[in-house]
Amino acid sequence: MENNININEIEALINLLDDIDKYTFDSVQQKIIELGEDTIPYLQEGFDNSQNSLQRERLAFLLDKFKLTKLNKEIIYWSENDTHDLLKGLIHIAQFGFPNFEIGVLEKVLVQLKKEIEPLIKDKSNYEIMQEMNKIILDKYQFGSNFKNYSGVNNSFINKVIEDKVGNPIMLCIIYLLVAKSLKINLIGINSPKHFILAILEKTSKDVTFYNDELIDQVDFFIDPFYQGIFYGTDKYDLMLKEINFDLNDKVLLPATNLDIVKRVMNNLIYALHTTGEKKSAKNLLKIVDAL
Repeated sequence: MENNININEIEALINLLDDIDKYTFDSVQQKIIELGEDTIPYLQEGFDNSQNSLQRERLAFLLDKFKLTKLNKEIIYWSENDTHDLLKGLIHIAQFGFPNFEIGVLEKVLVQLKKEIEPLIKDKSNYEIMQEMNKIILDKYQFGSNFKNYSGVNNSFINKVIEDKVGNPIMLCIIYLLVAKSLKINLIGINSPKHFILAILEKTSKDVTFYNDELIDQVDFFIDPFYQGIFYGTDKYDLMLKEINFDLNDKVLLPATNLDIVKRVMNNLIYALHTTGEKKSAKNLLKIVDAL
């Protein structure tokens, strides 16, 4: 995969990770550490195929170390240079959990969704556009709400959401946002407290400035993919916010940038890891989010 990795060498080193001799293990581990994060795909494959508990424990330690370093580097770079590309930020997070997943499989599904929706929305109203998106994404492809495991770790990995066709509110919204961007539909994320939803703007704009105080006033209606793609008018949405004691003067802050979305996905992952006992990983990820 990487030019600076000798596959035979790394495989030999992985095979030695079950050695009970401390001197041998220390030497092998140091060599792998020197080779760095380029070894991640091979370490992951070794971990997935190993039946030896000691070897798996050592592989897990190295994987955690390398994956955290890689995510930190990539997501910080993304936040400073690539926030226009939401999918890229989500892929960095997904590779933290699944280093060897096939990005092409993910992209193929998104392209197929675009291909099927595009002819259905030509010259249609916002209402009709969102109806067609619901029909294709929710009805035909049967993407649905992960009520059973609402706070599960996999809800933060877009590859697993695409594969399993279930997700939490923000990840289902993200699928809509990615398809909408490819179709130039003026759909935006709404960073509501407790429950992320979508909004479509009344007028088409080539460039949405998310921190424009007037943006929230341009909303035509709101959409909630997690609850069967239901539509909310602005009055209904305001009532929902009041019910949770949200100050309506702060509505101008709710339209979500791509950075807001990635940070919320990562915070969901942190919560999921913490609740499953992986507190060290959660703490390390929190440091990354705090740096964004």
